[in-house]
Amino acid sequence: MHPRVGSPRSCTRHANGHGQQSTDSVVGVGRQSRESAPRPVRTPLPRSARVLDALGRGLIGAGVLLLLFVVYQLWGTGLRESREQDRLAAEFDAIVVVSGSADAREPVAVRGEPLSRIKIPSIGVDKVLVGGVDVESLKKGPGLFPNSPLPGQLGNVAIAGHRTTYGAPFEDLDKIDVGDEIVFETPNGTRTYRVHKEPHNVFPSNVEVVETKDPTKATLTLVTCTPKFTSWKRLIVEAELVGPDIGDTAPAASTPASTVPADAATPFLDQSVAFDEGWFHDTSVIPAVAGLGAALIAIGVLGAWLSRRSGRRILVWTPTGVVFLVVLYFFFENLTGLLPTNI
Repeated sequence: MHPRVGSPRSCTRHANGHGQQSTDSVVGVGRQSRESAPRPVRTPLPRSARVLDALGRGLIGAGVLLLLFVVYQLWGTGLRESREQDRLAAEFDAIVVVSGSADAREPVAVRGEPLSRIKIPSIGVDKVLVGGVDVESLKKGPGLFPNSPLPGQLGNVAIAGHRTTYGAPFEDLDKIDVGDEIVFETPNGTRTYRVHKEPHNVFPSNVEVVETKDPTKATLTLVTCTPKFTSWKRLIVEAELVGPDIGDTAPAASTPASTVPADAATPFLDQSVAFDEGWFHDTSVIPAVAGLGAALIAIGVLGAWLSRRSGRRILVWTPTGVVFLVVLYFFFENLTGLLPTNI
């Protein structure tokens, strides 16, 4: 018995076959439509828009670099000072051991080399004092002015230190009060000074504040810049020797401290120059600044090209960024030699 043409069974079989063919046809047409559909074409920006876009990107980049330079000045320089202080502390400890004999002599001040340890408990200062107040010496720690006696000797011991960069040893010098003690640990014992005046400001031209006024007294003058982040004026702290017994105070050496440079061909700076150096004070760094600057540009261009070519920004910019930051650190370190210094 054959099923009728109009039976449900026949209709179902007919409908299923026809529906399958229709579905396949629709899917095929949809796939072809997607494959053949043209990709959207970006409309090129007008020239003025491209210029503004490039200018905006450049300003953003310059702002980021300026911010990173500020970070380097405030914290990056401190890393260098910390390494130098560790080295100087080890050298000073060795000097103390050698100087423990009965015939120990006062150390000779050599530019950039350790002389003693300076401690100011009231503001948390504990640094190794070096000879000289030239730019490179002050990057290592507080420095003893040329022609100044050594701590504990008669005369005025004059010391300068940074306030905002390179470890900022004198950052809180303005918080010192009358009666606070300033202690020096020297190879020949401890010398203690007591502050007898409130901190006060002078102009950079007043270099007489670091000179000895009374050669029969043992005094101390600490110098740094003020206000913070400027070199407009100098903040001065004055103290007098109170221990050990003042009767045991050694006279000033016949050869003033800080007059023996590590390299005789490069003499100490005089006091007026040591207070502040202007723009381009170290022209020897210009080739390094130019070379490192070119390297930074090349790294940036290469990173952008590789990023566009591969389409993998994270994979490209992660190693590129690390290399860029390393080169940038040395660029900033050399660039500092072309900028005005302040202590």
